[in-house]
Amino acid sequence: MRSSSVSGLKGDVAVPGDKSISHRALMLSSQALGTTTISGLLEGDDVLNTAKALGLLGVRIERNADHNWTVYGVGVGGLSESANVLDMGNSGTSTRLLMGLLTPYPFTSFFTGDESLRSRPMARVAKPLEQMGATIVARSGNKLPLALTGSNDCIPIEYKLPVASAQVKSAILLAGLNTPGITTVIEPEPTRDHTENMLRYLGFDIETKLLAGGATSIALPGQQMVPPKDRFLTVPGDPSSAAFLMVAALICPHSSLTIRNVCVNPLRAGIVTTLIEMGAQIELLNEREIAGEKVADIHVVSSSLKGVTVPARRAPSMIDEYPILAVAAAFAEGTTIMHGLSELRVKESDRLQAIITSLQACGVEAHAEGDSLHVVGCKGQPKGGANITTHFDHRIAMSFMVFGMASAQAITIDDATSIQTSFPNFTPLMNSLGAALTPSSTRHPSVAFHHPIIIAIDGPAASGKGTLARRLAEYFNLGYLDTGSLYRAVGMKMVYAGKDPSDVKAAEEAARSIDVEDLANPRLRQERIGQAASIVSAFPEVRQALLEFQRKFAASPKGAVLDGRDIGTVVCPTADFKFFITATLYARAKRRHRELQGEGIEVIFESVLEDLRERDERDEKRSIAPLRPSDDAFIIDSSQHDADGVFDTVRQVIGRKYPALAA
Repeated sequence: MRSSSVSGLKGDVAVPGDKSISHRALMLSSQALGTTTISGLLEGDDVLNTAKALGLLGVRIERNADHNWTVYGVGVGGLSESANVLDMGNSGTSTRLLMGLLTPYPFTSFFTGDESLRSRPMARVAKPLEQMGATIVARSGNKLPLALTGSNDCIPIEYKLPVASAQVKSAILLAGLNTPGITTVIEPEPTRDHTENMLRYLGFDIETKLLAGGATSIALPGQQMVPPKDRFLTVPGDPSSAAFLMVAALICPHSSLTIRNVCVNPLRAGIVTTLIEMGAQIELLNEREIAGEKVADIHVVSSSLKGVTVPARRAPSMIDEYPILAVAAAFAEGTTIMHGLSELRVKESDRLQAIITSLQACGVEAHAEGDSLHVVGCKGQPKGGANITTHFDHRIAMSFMVFGMASAQAITIDDATSIQTSFPNFTPLMNSLGAALTPSSTRHPSVAFHHPIIIAIDGPAASGKGTLARRLAEYFNLGYLDTGSLYRAVGMKMVYAGKDPSDVKAAEEAARSIDVEDLANPRLRQERIGQAASIVSAFPEVRQALLEFQRKFAASPKGAVLDGRDIGTVVCPTADFKFFITATLYARAKRRHRELQGEGIEVIFESVLEDLRERDERDEKRSIAPLRPSDDAFIIDSSQHDADGVFDTVRQVIGRKYPALAA
């Protein structure tokens, strides 16, 4: 994604629901008998993974037509063993809090996540939970995948946090919910108190008191039974998301923004305090309380900023906002020093190093001294012009998109998909306010097609055709269609419209209504979407509608690359280039087994081999369009070649017709 300099961001908007509160709203509502209807829930990947995990643990959760969510509480002690691995995606909060919630249950739960989450240590939360009675087996470094076996005989503990961590505190309190006796957490420094606030709002007794020396004690009696009733809970806007809009308005000239319904809990408002100290014109309007949380509307206008020193004691109240604060510091006059940032080393990436590397690439002087970050402001427009590696970190991605809105040269980030985890509508919202965020292009510099070309790529499962297709589309600046995602898109529309996937007419209507944006929706990865897709894919009416969609996509003026199993024979029989990518069954099984292991999914090689053998047999024996290469397809056996070798071979084939592209 590319971000270019703009002037005058203006608007009156709302940001997505607070992620921390959304996680807790789902988990704690599940522990209160009765129903809890939640409005404003963040529908990013992280929160959806929490909802999915709770569903696997026996909690009924529904998304309503009015976009509210209803949780049918099972009560304290009411969870059941999951038959599947709990895949937490990118969410450390989901993982650590659920580990606590499951500690008092005498069954084993398996946790995994994406590559980023599997690199993060879980030792800090594992230690107190093991003291309470959990048995945790993890990879070296206490990393996911891990197995947690709870106990019926958990004991309450009094635990003093060695470092300020709301996640560790909350995990212990959630374990204490179903543990007899009083569980106590002592925190030397205050951390975000959303767990305590929501427990009180839902009717649980919890005592918080200030101790001598400034520490805080939080005591929770276990095994409370909250009377069943119907409850309503509103999630306020996320201050971490609002921070990107605030800084964008501050550094872009002639800007004026009002951001509605933002959580301004004092233990989350460190970014507002710091920006005001830097000279920002920020005003809190209509302050009020919703579901135990302080909420306000925030008005921001562009301002001249100056460097400040941010004390370490403020870090817990703004730990997720340091990347965007560093961007504000880059545009300020003087040096900004931020102390107490050791926590940033174990976020979605080594966030501290990612901030420094990215700022330096943009022409800004930045370095770390211990756990302190020093940023020397440019007093105006930094150079910019960098290509930023985000490390699949949503806050790094959004921070440098904001940077590009005011730098002298545009900024490009390598991957914007991570933004879905916390701020799904970031790009369209920012553009509606006046930003210029556009997909970046890596088109071959000498490309000179005389007409839009169509590249069809077929092959069996795990042959590498998808990897090849994406690379070709990026290299030649063509549209890309993964035809395998089409049925998932239909299934997603059915599920989220509350319709029965076996309804043929509704499924056909859904198939005719999908668009390209549906194919990028992160919900496609959800298990229930896959189940719905397997049902709708059997309907000839759906297959015909999707065939029309594929042919329309292929006929786009830009040209296209399509991959699947019938592209060159059925979908695009007149394609300019047809490739059939294959490999031996054994080579494909090794490839798929390695991919699954890399995703933290433990699976036996022989089962992968057998699964692919069965899929091959089904493909070959289909009555309609059995899998086979078209007569004029260029066949490539990828058994002995890596992805680069296959790509180079295909590029040479295309280069024979377009010699300028052969290099």
